[in-house]
Amino acid sequence: MQISNLANAFHAAGRSTAEADTTFAQARSRFDAAWNHQDGDHPINDSAEVERVTKSLGAQSVQLPKIGADLENIAASLAEAQKAAAGQIGTLEAQLKGLDEMIAEAVEIETTHPELSAADRDALNGYITSLEDDAIRDTKAALAQLQATRDGYSNTLQKALGNLKSDGYDPAGIRAQEGPLSPAPPLPDDPTQFTQVWNSLTQEQKDAEYARDHFIGNHPGMPFPDRDHYNRMHLPELQNANQADLDRLRAAHPDWANGKTPFLKTNEYLDWRRQWDAANRARDGYSKVKNEMGPPPDKVQPGEIPKYLGIIDDKGHAAVSLNNPDTAKRNATFVPGTGQDLTRFDASADKSRAMLQATMNADKSLQPGDVSVTTWMGYDRPMNVFEAASTSYAHNGAAALDDFQAGVRASHNDAVTGGRPSLNTVIGHSYGSTEVGAAALNGHHLDADNVIAVASPGMLTGHASDLNLDPGSHVFATRAQNDIIGVVTGMTLGPDPTGASFGGTPFEAAPGKAWPFGLPSIGAHGSYWDNMSNPALINMGRIIAGRTDVTPPTFTP
Repeated sequence: MQISNLANAFHAAGRSTAEADTTFAQARSRFDAAWNHQDGDHPINDSAEVERVTKSLGAQSVQLPKIGADLENIAASLAEAQKAAAGQIGTLEAQLKGLDEMIAEAVEIETTHPELSAADRDALNGYITSLEDDAIRDTKAALAQLQATRDGYSNTLQKALGNLKSDGYDPAGIRAQEGPLSPAPPLPDDPTQFTQVWNSLTQEQKDAEYARDHFIGNHPGMPFPDRDHYNRMHLPELQNANQADLDRLRAAHPDWANGKTPFLKTNEYLDWRRQWDAANRARDGYSKVKNEMGPPPDKVQPGEIPKYLGIIDDKGHAAVSLNNPDTAKRNATFVPGTGQDLTRFDASADKSRAMLQATMNADKSLQPGDVSVTTWMGYDRPMNVFEAASTSYAHNGAAALDDFQAGVRASHNDAVTGGRPSLNTVIGHSYGSTEVGAAALNGHHLDADNVIAVASPGMLTGHASDLNLDPGSHVFATRAQNDIIGVVTGMTLGPDPTGASFGGTPFEAAPGKAWPFGLPSIGAHGSYWDNMSNPALINMGRIIAGRTDVTPPTFTP
C-alpha cells in the first residue's frame, strides 16, 4: 500500500534526521572545545546559517516520525474500511443469492403445477412478494452500512489530514492514493433516492458519472452546486457541437447560408433551411443562457446574486436559479409560456429578478440568500398562438416539471434553514400556467406549497382542488383587465382560474395598457412585472414570502 510505504519512508527519514542532528551537535561540541575563546565569539557557531541548520534538524527529527505515524494511521484506517466494505458486500451478495434461489423455486412451482388453486397461487405470489421485499430491505441496509463505514473512514481521514498539516506535511497526495472504497452504486431515477446516493459519492465517483453522461447535471435531486458545476462544464461542449452543425450546413450550401434563396424552394432547400434556422436559434439560445448565468457562484463579487445553472441540454431546455435553492428558505420556480424559448431567456429571467426583489420587500426579515427564484424552461412550449390551443405541450412537459420540483425538495438542506423545509411556490405565466396544471394532474404530483397562475388560458381542470399539490397548499391567480388572454381563456385549456367557480384565490393586477377603443392588448399580457408598484408583482412577492394577505381584484372577468 502506497500510504503505508510512505509512512515507513518518513519514519526512516525521521531516524536519519535524528542521527544527523546528534552528529551535528557532537561536531559543534568538539569545535567549541577546540576554539580559542580569547580570540572572540565563534565565527561559525554564531552564524545565521548554523543557527538555521540547528533549528531545522531539531524540528525535522521531531516532525518526520509524527508524519510517519499519521500516514500509518491513515493506511490502517483505509485497510480496515476496505475490509469492512468487502465483508458487507459479500454478505449482501450471499443474502441476495439465497433470496434469488427461493424466488426461482417459487416461480417454478407456480409455472409447473397448473393444478394449483387460486388460493395457492395467491399464497405463492404473496411469498414471492415478501422475498422481493426482503431483497430490497437487505440492499437498503447494506447501503446504510457501507455509508456508515465510509463516514467513519472519512472522519478519521479528516482528523488525520489535520494532524498532517499541523506536523508540516501537505496531504494533497493522500486522496489521490486512497481511491474509491467501492464502485459507485447505480443512480436511481427517483429524485429523493438520487439525492441520497449522490451525496454518498466521492468527488472522483461524481466526476466518473459525468464522464459517462454529460447530461448528469440535469438530474432531479442533484444538489444545485453540483448541477451548476457539471452543467457549466457541459455548456461549452454543447456550443461547440452547435457550431459544428452550423459549419456543416454552411459548407453544404454556402450560397444559401449567405442569404441567397433559390427561385424554386425544393424539399432539399426546405429541409436545409429548417436545420439552419434551428441551429441558429440554438446558438442564440446558448448565448443568452451563458450571459444570464454569469460567473460561477464562488466567483461573484460582494453584493451580487450567485446563479446556478440547473438545466442545460441540446433540446432547447435550460434553468437558471438566482441564489442557491438548496439553502433558501423561500423557493420559487417561474414557468414562462408561449413563444418563450431560450432566445428569450433574458426577458423571463428579468421577471424572476423582479419577483425575488418583491419577495424581499414583502418580508424585511429575509436575508440575502434566503430567497431563490428559478427561471425554468424545461419543457417544449408552444411557439405561436395556434400551437397554444393544444394541450399536448403541457401534458408532454408535465413529468419534467413534476420531477424538477421533487428534486428541489429532495436536495434542499433543511439543516441550514433551521430544520425546516423551504416554502416552495410555482408561478406559471400564460401557457406556463397550463404546464403547471398538467404537472399536478393525471397521476403527477407537483411539490409546491403555492401555485400562482398569471394570465392563464386555463389549467386543464375545472377546480383548484383537482390539482395534486402538497398538503395545505394554496392556488392563486391574477389577470390584468386589458390582457388579451381573456379572448381565449376557457376555450380548449380549461376555465379561467381567476373565476369564482375555480376555487382559487384571485388577486389584483394593474389593468395594463389597452389598444385603441379599449380593446385588450398583447402588451398587457406581459405587464405584470413591468414595475415594482404593480399590485400583481407585490402580491406575488407576498405569496412567495409565505403571506396570504393578497389584495383582492377590482376587475372581475
